[in-house]
Amino acid sequence: MKKWFTVSMGEALLPRFKLTTENRNYLLSWAMVTHIEASKDFLSLQFICEIGMVQLASDESMEALFGSMEAERVHCIRANCSRAESHQ
Repeated sequence: MKKWFTVSMGEALLPRFKLTTENRNYLLSWAMVTHIEASKDFLSLQFICEIGMVQLASDESMEALFGSMEAERVHCIRANCSRAESHQ
């Protein structure tokens, strides 16, 4: 099963993307996404957003997801992920 979906080139960019976990669905603002980083092998990826730090892990490389996040072209991420609450 595909774990993320992107907006095709030429299509309008969206101000939000959907993050689906086992227990929740989130609509997250691209304006609030910061500190995107991935491991050298792209098997883990994390970013900070309005719900805190989101950590993704996969058995397959997420290099394409990383590149799509850099271009803000991700429409939806389906993930088993951990989320660290932000304490602001």
